Amino acid sequence: MNAIDISSWQKGIDLASVFAHNSLNVVVCKATEGTHYLNPEFRPWMDWLTQNNKLFGFYHFLSGGDANGEAEYFYSVVQPYIGKGVPVADFEGYALGKGSAWLKQFCDHFYQLSGVKCMIYCSLSVVSGLQDLTDHPLWIAQYADMEVVNGFLTTPWKSGSVSPWTNYVMHQYTGNGRLKGYSGALDLNKVYLTPEEWQKMANGEKPAPPPSIYKPVDPVVINDVLDGKYGIGTERIMALREAGYDPTEVQKKINALYVIGAKVKSAIGAETQYINQIIKIARM
Repeated sequence: MNAIDISSWQKGIDLASVFAHNSLNVVVCKATEGTHYLNPEFRPWMDWLTQNNKLFGFYHFLSGGDANGEAEYFYSVVQPYIGKGVPVADFEGYALGKGSAWLKQFCDHFYQLSGVKCMIYCSLSVVSGLQDLTDHPLWIAQYADMEVVNGFLTTPWKSGSVSPWTNYVMHQYTGNGRLKGYSGALDLNKVYLTPEEWQKMANGEKPAPPPSIYKPVDPVVINDVLDGKYGIGTERIMALREAGYDPTEVQKKINALYVIGAKVKSAIGAETQYINQIIKIARM
């Protein structure tokens, strides 16, 4: 099969026209980057692809920040499309400096959230250092040169080993492709799968729940959060995780305290002043 991968650089692309005028089978769209960026074109493209029953994937550009945080953000955006398209971890740029263990942490966490294993996208030169990730589908980037490529190639140039993988399922062979129906440059890819195999890869399977890797949430950490010692928003999430606590579990307990507090306040009504006096005495 033939595929293109697109990001906001291709804003305004008419997918209907590109499909109509070329032997295009699959579109992979950039969804997210880091823990904040959402491609503004992502959801409109997903709507069109799903409504027109096209094969698709979606990728997260890894920024090299908090691995679990990036996995959670990616999942929060692409959750409606899990089981319909293939998720991809785009391993390049700053993320390369984090190494394979960091990439594995991201992929493992996304798998536990979604039940689907990410395809890994990377250059051929990076593959040999990813020994712990061979249970994930591989998508390599390897170009013969930077010359313009008009139309999809049947047999793209390739050279070198993909060990420790035995094979790869997708090959990005140019970043300077041209297709009818679009005037700009496109990444062109060869997909070594049938449509049925692509969909099977998208479906994945549900993993067993992982053992907890976090410390129990005790009253001390709850008090510290309420006192602002862990900050707010994303800062709090990162700080709690670094301290060994599950931010979601901490928030659940805080929410429960607020519910209890609201019920107590409603029950005691005008007697609040007497309760406060009792608390004051108890602290003395």
